[in-house]
Amino acid sequence: MFSTRFLLSLSIEFGPLVLFFIGVEFGNFFIGTALLIVSTVLALIVSLARDKRIPSFSVISASFVFIFGALTLLFQDPLWLVIEYTLFNGIFGITMLVGLLFGRSLLKPLFGTMFHISERGWRILSFRWGVFFIIIAIGNEYFWYHFPADDWLFFRLGASVALCIFGFFQFFLTKKERLAEANEWGLRL
Repeated sequence: MFSTRFLLSLSIEFGPLVLFFIGVEFGNFFIGTALLIVSTVLALIVSLARDKRIPSFSVISASFVFIFGALTLLFQDPLWLVIEYTLFNGIFGITMLVGLLFGRSLLKPLFGTMFHISERGWRILSFRWGVFFIIIAIGNEYFWYHFPADDWLFFRLGASVALCIFGFFQFFLTKKERLAEANEWGLRL
């Protein structure tokens, strides 16, 4: 049903987050944060071994995890990791939308090796993801300001599920905007 490569890709992308939630559930926020940092390093190593490169998006995301995860552990304050989620999503969303104002789809350099779609498709994806990430950043700010860190975890889990659902529905656009050399879903062959 699913290829080994696809399952490995899911593990690389979502494994660290799953381990974070497991660490929090069976330990505490700081054990979860330590697991997040270590598993992010392992995910990058597996990605490098598999693909002989690490995708730019993974490097950017991992950098935020390393910096704010380390600050969380150093100061024993979950707020650092909570703020990381706002900053990462907010900066990424704003960058996508500002790029569009200058006529550039900034998703293409990040995911152009994965998708083979029209320029129109890249612009639409950049807009959709830009708005999505800004909404997540605003939601994150609301939740951490109004609820304790333990309750924030429910928001973080819900946002992760929303990301998966939203991402899945973007495949309908990549299917519609695919170029002739792509597969049925706009993925590079």
